[in-house]
Amino acid sequence: MATRKTRTAARKRATKKPARKVAAKKTRAKKTAAKRPAARKSARRTAAKRPAKKAAPRPRVATKTAAGKPKVTTHRQAARKAAVAPRAETTRRVSAPPAVDTSQFPCGDAALRAATGKGWSEWVSLLDASGAAAGSFDHRRMLDLVMQSLPESAGWWGQMISVGYERVRGLREKHETCAGDFQSTLSRTFPAPLFAAFAAWADKGLRQHWLDAPGLDFTKLNMGKNIRARWPDGSRLDIRFNASGPDKCQIVVDTMKLADAEAVHKAKAFWQAQFERLQAYLRI
Repeated sequence: MATRKTRTAARKRATKKPARKVAAKKTRAKKTAAKRPAARKSARRTAAKRPAKKAAPRPRVATKTAAGKPKVTTHRQAARKAAVAPRAETTRRVSAPPAVDTSQFPCGDAALRAATGKGWSEWVSLLDASGAAAGSFDHRRMLDLVMQSLPESAGWWGQMISVGYERVRGLREKHETCAGDFQSTLSRTFPAPLFAAFAAWADKGLRQHWLDAPGLDFTKLNMGKNIRARWPDGSRLDIRFNASGPDKCQIVVDTMKLADAEAVHKAKAFWQAQFERLQAYLRI
């Protein structure tokens, strides 16, 4: 029969057992934690000692040089050359504008480039890219396109460029205006002061000594600047006077509203002959 002493001892033993178990578990955990860093270091050393894996060699393509000797290149090099070649060819094609016959234009290529920074070939390429060659643009629209690419200091050249482009693309004949009629221009410098040359045109008594133009009607005079006149067939004249020095002046005769290119040639020949007569008269 269990006594009071035995019962008390049994209770103490039951109480101490869980404490021993907990202590044993803590001891094992500490030992495991102490071993882990060493294991990791050992794994790192082993990995460092292992030889690195070599990449598999890429397949090669055999080609020939210009001398006929074999040349080996990788697929990556071959693909790179194939990709670069089309780009270089495209760049050459864009950077070289097509050649244009400058004889169709109102002025030379050098003068245009000096004034606007572009030659005729570049201007033609620029307007072609805008769709102007299709003929759907009128002259005003063409002029607006040119003016957008011109510096402000070269605005006067807008008309020159648009007219030259229309000529080379067959949208306008030489000497043809934007209205569809034709115009002739002739100029000459005379060895006489401006007032004497202007008087030879403006005064009817002086004019009959040299001008052979029956039917020509003088309609307006701006003293020392210009004279307006009209032919019976409806064509009109604008005669302009510019002083070139104390004893020299330039006279420009524009004949407008002509029917065709043949009428332009006739007008130029006529005024060429009249200029010869005026030259002789002013020398008297």
